[in-house]
Order: sequence, then structure tokens, then C-alpha cells
Amino acid sequence: MTAAPRAVLVTGATGFVGCALVPHLAAAGYAVHALARPTANRAPLARTMVRWHEGDLLDDDSVDRAVATFCAEAAETGATPLVVHGAALISYRTGDGDAARRVNVEGTRRVLDACQTHGVARVVHVSSVVAVGFARSAAEALDEDARFNGASLYCDYVTTKRAAEDFALAVAKQLDVVVVNPGAIFGRAPELSNTSIFLRRVAERRIGPVSPPGSLAAVGVDDVAEGIRLALERGERGRRYILTESNLTNAELIQAASEELGVRPPRLALPGALWRLVAGGAGVWDRARKLEEATPQALRLLGVHWRCASDRARSELGWSPRPFREVLADTVEWLRDRGE
Repeated sequence: MTAAPRAVLVTGATGFVGCALVPHLAAAGYAVHALARPTANRAPLARTMVRWHEGDLLDDDSVDRAVATFCAEAAETGATPLVVHGAALISYRTGDGDAARRVNVEGTRRVLDACQTHGVARVVHVSSVVAVGFARSAAEALDEDARFNGASLYCDYVTTKRAAEDFALAVAKQLDVVVVNPGAIFGRAPELSNTSIFLRRVAERRIGPVSPPGSLAAVGVDDVAEGIRLALERGERGRRYILTESNLTNAELIQAASEELGVRPPRLALPGALWRLVAGGAGVWDRARKLEEATPQALRLLGVHWRCASDRARSELGWSPRPFREVLADTVEWLRDRGE
């Protein structure tokens, strides 16, 4: 029996995750459509069959028009219309809060409103582990039912991703919505990602003499793409799925990255109390001269434990991610190939 055709519209298709997801979905037999601004760099997807729709998450009409056209074209071929909403603004700079709300919260509202209006069958909303919360210590790992505590960090990215996810899950009463929560994503990218910039700083020994006291939950970009596809096909409506492979302290991550890069790691991990002083000092400096990298918001995130368990995705979706150390080695090899 021939399977029914499936069509999927991806927002954020030209981003880090999108450039891994679009070819993955095309290889799995989906007719892939993508929403992108006219200025977006589409070159990394030039070898993949994609039907492009111009639009901007900040513009109601363009989002509605793109979703309407996509659904109409899917209907012409008898395909089930699906959407992956992955577009977001990731910024930890002071002063970007309004922009983050417009893109992450209002942009999500626009996409989901259009999906309801035009009869999309299912939406996978790509959230983040920061919308789940942070653990109390390196001995704990949160699951999808954890009580959110991230607002205490006063980080615009955290609060807007949580608000967007809350809206998506509330809409799940009227629209089939599934949420995925990836951790810190490593892997090959069309452009340098935040994690590859971190690796470059380790390679150049610009990471500093001490490691931050927190943790992060790590995962490979291709595994995130696979998790999104599985959520499209097997996820339960109104349910969240954490997509992480390993939980590492920042010291462990820097140690592993240093070994792959062949450099000496920091010898000490700074205690949490001292790290909070560092973040506070960055706040003073930031008020005088806006920081771009080691911002107060970024430093506060580095001081807590982003540790999560992916048992639900593994058991319910059949998700089986690649060991993170292999992903890390592959990312380092890619950076060397680029001459970074």
C-alpha cells in the first residue's frame, strides 16, 4: 500500500538546524517548502529540492500568505500539510528583549494562527531546553514535567522561548501541536554557530583561566533533525520531547573540547558564588559599553545547570542520538576543514 504524500513547511530553514533538517526531510520523502526572508542565504540548500515562500515572521500578511499558498499546493497533490516552526532570534545582548519578543513570541503566534486558519494537520514547534528550566545541581536532570524556574535568570532568550512554547501548547487544544526541546547543538553548519564559536575560542585559548560552574545538555544537529522528523510522525499532540544526548559540566565540556583540539584546558572551575560576582561585574561594564559576547545574560546562563533527560523522546519516538563525543570530534574536524 502506498503511503500518503506528505508536505512540510519549515520556518527557520536557512538557520543552523534548518540547514540540517530540510535535506533530512527531503531524503525521508517529504515535499519540503520553506518560509524565508528575501535576504536569507539559501545557498546551503541549493542541492535540495525546496519550494520557497517569501515571508517575515514580523509581518502577519506574509506569514498568512505563505501558509495559505503552501496548504493550497499540498491539497493539489493530496499531501498532508505539516509545519515545523524553527525560526527564532537567539541573542543574549542587553537591549534585544523587544526584538526577541517580536520574533520568538509574536512570530510564533503569527505562524500558529495561520496554521489554524488554513488547516495545517500538525505543527512541530522547536523550543529549547531553556524553556524547561535548570537543575539545582550537577546531580540532577530535568524531564518534560519540571517546574519552570528560568525566569529568575532575567534572560530575554529564556523568557521569550518559554512564552512562545506556552502559547504553542495552549493552542494544542485547537491545533495538533508537538514541541521539541533541543539542548546546546553542535555539528557542521552553513555558518559559525554559537557552539562552533565556543570551540574556536577554546582552540585559540581565549576561554580564560577558569571554567564556568554550570552545565549544559548537548546534542548533535543531525540528531535534532531526526528528532523533529520523529516528532512529526510519532509525537503525541500537546506533548514536549527533550532532545539531548549528554549532560556535561562546563568544565567537562571544555576538557573534552580541549582534548579534541589539542590544547591545554583551564585547570580550575570557578565556584558559583564567585561566578555570580563575575556576571555582576559584567553588568556594570555592560552599562558603560554594550558587550557582544560575554554579556551579563550569557554569563548568568553559564552559571547554572542546564541538565535534562531525554527518556521520553527515546522511548516514545524511538529517537537514538549519536554519542556526543563523536559529534564533538566531527564538529572539530569541520572547523579545521574551514581553516578555523
